[in-house]
Amino acid sequence: MERAIVIFAAICAVTLLPARAGTVFSISPATIPASPGDAGDSVDVVLTNNGPGPISVAAFAFEVTVADPNVTLVGANYATAFPYIFAGDSFDQINAALLESLCSCSYTLSGPNVDTTNQTLVASDLTNDGAGFTIASGGSFGLGHVLFDVAPGAAPGQFMLSFTGNFSGVVADSNSLSDPSGNPISVANFYGGTISVSSVPEPSPLSLALAGIAALMVAVFLSKRHRRTS
Repeated sequence: MERAIVIFAAICAVTLLPARAGTVFSISPATIPASPGDAGDSVDVVLTNNGPGPISVAAFAFEVTVADPNVTLVGANYATAFPYIFAGDSFDQINAALLESLCSCSYTLSGPNVDTTNQTLVASDLTNDGAGFTIASGGSFGLGHVLFDVAPGAAPGQFMLSFTGNFSGVVADSNSLSDPSGNPISVANFYGGTISVSSVPEPSPLSLALAGIAALMVAVFLSKRHRRTS
């Protein structure tokens, strides 16, 4: 209950304040290669403080949506490339809770304007002790390691993985930070990423020729061996 109150307060208040210059949510890497049939591909959500001074973060929430119905978001965990922001003091980890608080991959969503087709994932966490985690100017920390699958029949293309907002369509509504007092820390910029689905490569003529030669050599060898033993 405490977790829900802190995060809800941050989400409701964040749009009332001007953006803090330099506080950024981003997808890393910006381009994620994938192929039809992939399972467990991943991308990170990263918080970067490019502002002039430190910030103290006690809670966060983020929402990401992928544009292709053949790409499904299947969960989120703490295995980020950048250090996880609340490592050692994560409410979710200490209490064995899921990082994703709203995810159609975990259970069916029934709220209005909330996606139920596995294309949207919402995650959140807060410090277990209620204190803030200080991020110095220039610092970057992971907010979540998002996992996704690609359908075997997915068409090749470039598909956006974007920060989205379901409450009123405003991105900042669903992507937020708050300090230890529950005051919002506005996010200045959101940088999404691209899932680049490539086509399954066709065998080259050379590889087909080599495979044919190898098969012929095996057949000749077996034929000679059969004649010697008969």
